[in-house]
Amino acid sequence: MLEKKEDRQFTIFWIHPTKGQLKRFHLSWSALLLGALVLVVGVGLGVGGVLWYQSRIKKELCLTMEKMEEAQRNAAVLEAQKKEQEEKLQQLAQETEAVIKELETLRELDEKVRGVLEKDLQSRFQKLGIDLSLSSVSVPSYIPLDRFLGEPYVPLGMGGPERLSSFSLVRDSPPPASSDQDLGFGRQAKALEDNLSWMRAETLARKKSLEEVVEVAQQRDRLLYVVPMRWPTWGRVSSNYGWRNDPFTGRRAWHTGVDIAAPTGRNVVATAEGKVVFTGWNGNYGRCVIVRHQFGYETVYGHLSKILVNTGEVVKKEQIIGQVGSTGRSTGPHLHYEVRRYGSVINPWPHLP
Repeated sequence: MLEKKEDRQFTIFWIHPTKGQLKRFHLSWSALLLGALVLVVGVGLGVGGVLWYQSRIKKELCLTMEKMEEAQRNAAVLEAQKKEQEEKLQQLAQETEAVIKELETLRELDEKVRGVLEKDLQSRFQKLGIDLSLSSVSVPSYIPLDRFLGEPYVPLGMGGPERLSSFSLVRDSPPPASSDQDLGFGRQAKALEDNLSWMRAETLARKKSLEEVVEVAQQRDRLLYVVPMRWPTWGRVSSNYGWRNDPFTGRRAWHTGVDIAAPTGRNVVATAEGKVVFTGWNGNYGRCVIVRHQFGYETVYGHLSKILVNTGEVVKKEQIIGQVGSTGRSTGPHLHYEVRRYGSVINPWPHLP
């Protein structure tokens, strides 16, 4: 109950609900107004604080939502980029497999070429005592076949690049978790890296092999040029190399060359490049030319009617050095062709292809 006094004060009576005691409070009008003002200000500040806090929370929530949306967009972009990279990686892996197959075909072709050249070298030069072979060169395969037989097997304590088959990376199984996908992506990248390492090694091996084939082929061509490997003139073989009946005595005698019957004046050519070491009269050989070649070879051209080169002159293969005649110990026009090696007479037939 409020009671207003003449001095503009308010008296407040308060009775204790249990003890029944009466208490009295005197408040002035100015104090009451001040209290009301404080209350209004307090309520205003409280409401303002609540509204400001709500506004701040709403703003932070909006920022968080924007960040989440941006993160989702970035994740979508990254996922699309990852998918694109995986597709490119698969395409690159397929292209790599195609290149590897081409390299394998090239290796097989290289081995065939080497085999043909080796056979030709054996048939042409090994019988002449000239060692020109490809067998000393080893060209590794670089293809671990166990890679195509299931899961990759890597022995303990070994390392280095290996060729992986990209087909072994495709599994008919449910899609794995994200970590498994990342692992598979990394494994594909590693397989591609190993394939590229194998391709580099295989390319170097093929390059080395082809360089050697070219080098040996050039040496072969050079040998065909400096080793007697052709007929000195065209005609009919009238007397063979080896034992025969001497045309003058009729007794059995050893013939050191091949006699090629031909008309007088027919050109005689050098059977290989070399240096003329003798020209002139040489007893039973009559007019004679001797040419010294590489690898210890010498060729003798006897019974010539004319000599067209000089001693000390370097002649080329197939260069005309004289003409067929019948000088010396001869029964008629022919060329006596003789092959020597390191001073000893040898069978000329291997040098008459």
